[in-house]
Amino acid sequence: MRDSPCCHRTSGPARRAASWLRLAPGLLCLGGALALLTLAAPRARAQTTLSAIEADVDQIVRRARPSLVTVVSQRYPLLYYRTGMVKSRRLYSRVGSGVAIGADEVLTTASVVLEAEKIIVVTANKLQVDAVLVGMDPIRNVALLRVPGLELPALTFASRPTELGDWVIALGSSYGAAPTQSVGNISYRWREPRLTLLQLTNQVYPGNSGGAALNSRGELIGLVQGELDSPRIAGGEGDNEADSDRRPGGASFIIPLQQVRLVCDALRREGRVRLGWMGVSTRAGYVNSETQPDLRVPLGAIVEAAKPGGPADRAGLQRGDLIVAFDGERVESPEQLARWVGAAPPGTTVRVVWAHQDMRREGHVTMGESPTGIPTWMRPDSVLAGPAAPDGPSRAAAPEPRVRRARGVLDRARGLRDSAR
Repeated sequence: MRDSPCCHRTSGPARRAASWLRLAPGLLCLGGALALLTLAAPRARAQTTLSAIEADVDQIVRRARPSLVTVVSQRYPLLYYRTGMVKSRRLYSRVGSGVAIGADEVLTTASVVLEAEKIIVVTANKLQVDAVLVGMDPIRNVALLRVPGLELPALTFASRPTELGDWVIALGSSYGAAPTQSVGNISYRWREPRLTLLQLTNQVYPGNSGGAALNSRGELIGLVQGELDSPRIAGGEGDNEADSDRRPGGASFIIPLQQVRLVCDALRREGRVRLGWMGVSTRAGYVNSETQPDLRVPLGAIVEAAKPGGPADRAGLQRGDLIVAFDGERVESPEQLARWVGAAPPGTTVRVVWAHQDMRREGHVTMGESPTGIPTWMRPDSVLAGPAAPDGPSRAAAPEPRVRRARGVLDRARGLRDSAR
């Protein structure tokens, strides 16, 4: 039978082409959907990763929070008058944080409890218990408290040292014992002779001093420090400590676990940490800048007195000498030198560089042991003692007239300081 003119038999290739054309709209829709899924996959994976991190942090915080306490120290500070020192009638409080490392043991910073007459610990479930100060190391800024009658869950010490870039969870308490937390990492390591601080990117709040710094496994890697320098006792009527211990310049730091454990072991064993002593009192040595008249350039620590027979005296240091280097590090201020001396264990021998008149001198000083757990220069009565305090700087920092007049000595001192290493 003949095909009618209006009906034509389609060849194989033509039929397949027609079928692809009919399927094209569906394939385009399917391709678009696959493309959208491909683009959305990284975003979905990112959201999943962030959710997992958030869940991990929440889990670590929930597990650690019962080990965090608020530490409130109270005292009646000394007020300074021309006739002497008198205790204030106003009770001052300092608020910080603490970390349980035993059922009745709490670590905090020395700056929170220094010179406290009463210490109160507030637990996460709002129990308030009086605490006893076992001891402290004011140089490394660590204190150990015992809280009789409490059964606190202890945090675990980290199993490995921290490194730059490691993640850190900072936990503590602030106003009204309100819990705080932040996540960041270690951005810098500050090194001084026998002292180290780790700088964080975390946001640290007032009252966090003494709080816990945790790693990604929830282990304790150090204590949050609320200020950069060693603690000092505030003294005047104008000092307001009720708002807690604050940190300088917006930076946040932690005292690394190695230093914390060293202090903790000594306090558990002896109830104190043996601090170094050089038997010398100093004040600031500086010169006015030649380019900026209002700027004073620190040059080192000027010796005001050396205790007869003490380590500095035996090494040959005399009144008027300018100490420019200690243990290979340049000295810029009396406070810095006093901190390094205190951190050197008794019996340690260190190299000291100084300028005597117009001559460079160098010697080795063997540290003695500080007669007190808190150096004289940290005590409020050292303001009245002045140069008589033989283990640190006097509060009054003034240029030595002889050194100020002798430009040659100052130039030599600069050269000694720059070549101290």
